[in-house]
Amino acid sequence: MFSLKSIKWMVCGGMLLASGSLGHSTLAIADQGMTVGTGEEATAPKNDASRESGDLSQASIAIEGGHYQEAIDNLLIIIEGNPRNAEAFNQLGYANSRLQNYEEALNYYHQAIDIDAEHAGAHAYLGKVYLEMDDLKMAEYHLAQLDLICLFGCEPFYSLKEAISLYRSNQNG
Repeated sequence: MFSLKSIKWMVCGGMLLASGSLGHSTLAIADQGMTVGTGEEATAPKNDASRESGDLSQASIAIEGGHYQEAIDNLLIIIEGNPRNAEAFNQLGYANSRLQNYEEALNYYHQAIDIDAEHAGAHAYLGKVYLEMDDLKMAEYHLAQLDLICLFGCEPFYSLKEAISLYRSNQNG
């Protein structure tokens, strides 16, 4: 039988899972840096990364609620504190695209990709903005990039592929 100290944690989808053979299960969120121990309460450290993650969550909630300017204001604060946050730039691009600020959206998506060249979401949304601007060639370029990033396909690839297909159908009919 395994002792609690000898159990190796397995990383699975951002979560740490303990072996169920101990008679109990233990679960901790890896991204929040929670600790698991011998009867102690799990605690999350109060650091800049967790605060920034919370701020990104608040921005996402604002976006989901259609409060794009509120999201933009929150995301600009995040970027001021961390100018290398690709996801914040991606969400800034998305919020601006929803407000039809396409030039700003392009700028933010390009910054996200400059930070993380394989940011699938930024490539997909960037391709969709290009479609909104009637630039099929650039949308197809980003679909090709996604094809390289997502070797076996991924949701952003299929989403942009479908958007391009709909764009072509609307142009032909």
